[in-house]
Amino acid sequence: MKIGDLAEYAIWVDGTETETMLRQWRADCSYMMARAHDPFLNLGPLSFEIKRPGEDRVPPVPDHIKGPDVRLLVATAEVLGFETVKAESFVSGLDKHDLSRLRKATREAQGRHLPDAICDQIIERMGPVAAGALAERALH
Repeated sequence: MKIGDLAEYAIWVDGTETETMLRQWRADCSYMMARAHDPFLNLGPLSFEIKRPGEDRVPPVPDHIKGPDVRLLVATAEVLGFETVKAESFVSGLDKHDLSRLRKATREAQGRHLPDAICDQIIERMGPVAAGALAERALH
């Protein structure tokens, strides 16, 4: 994604959801959109719309979705920019060669291609623990 693009997040509903459930989905959207696209996205204000099966840009309804009022709830937000990795982070302390190797290993461990930003997030979370374990083994 790049600045100016629209990030989207959508969910099928079947008409049996409570208003509380729908409010919670709207409240969680900003976080979920950033995580679904790129953990370092800065998003603009969210807008919501309801789309019905058969409308423009609405995919076919999944077979398991059935109910009295099937519709697609869509949240969109403009990409305003990207956060940078903080200077004190584990990832920022790695040289380019080591970071490249860790990204490759992360993709292999996940069994799929992941964007660099997602790999960096996983490395940031797991790297210090793994480095500590290696240091501990080296001492014994």
